[in-house]
Amino acid sequence: MISIITPVLNEQKQIAPFCAHLAGLQGRFECLVVDGGSTDGTVAEVRRLKETFPLRILSAPRGRAVQMNAGAAAAKGEILLFLHVDCRIPPGSLAAIEAAVHEQGAVGGGFTHALAPTSPLLAATSTLGNLYARATGIFFGDFGIFLRRDVFLRIGGYDTSLPYCEDTELCRAARKVGRLVQTPQTIVSSSRRYDREGRFRLTAIFAAVILLDTLGIRPGRFRSAVGVREENEKTLTPRR
Repeated sequence: MISIITPVLNEQKQIAPFCAHLAGLQGRFECLVVDGGSTDGTVAEVRRLKETFPLRILSAPRGRAVQMNAGAAAAKGEILLFLHVDCRIPPGSLAAIEAAVHEQGAVGGGFTHALAPTSPLLAATSTLGNLYARATGIFFGDFGIFLRRDVFLRIGGYDTSLPYCEDTELCRAARKVGRLVQTPQTIVSSSRRYDREGRFRLTAIFAAVILLDTLGIRPGRFRSAVGVREENEKTLTPRR
């Protein structure tokens, strides 16, 4: 079984469409929604949806890494899929994930990425991200990272001491155990942040963050730009 882990914070409007999307997936899975302290009615909406859709709602301190670690700790599936609430995957994705994880030497991976609504700039951004993932085995959070649960626990989960780029660091740690593969199935991520922050501005910020992250540098001044709102707290044993 696959455990889908979704961190949320003030996503009341997004959660119902997300659950409707999950209902169309083929295969056996559970969904754990991990709330980071929403104040807009997200939790109430999840509880309402639980009456007709098999959701589990958890609470954790605010921070994607913290929330995803909490979800992983409670998950029952052999494979963990970290899926953002504004991302959509094809109906047959769960079978594709299971096939990918069972490839010789593979322990996880991610999807092929696209943004919607798109533009030439955003299409180019996704293309470059896909080339980077295919060449390095390192995926960003909205690529739908999936990993064998035993491997996730073995490497200590997401490193909550990092100010951001916890997703790329997770991939680097997982690559020491086995291969990460990119599936041909496309995950479609909302471009709402680009629209809100400015497409050229946010693209430039992400490009700088990725370049510096590759060099092992994570300047604190980028915290607010990449959506980090407060210091993370640890919920799993950190890597050493």
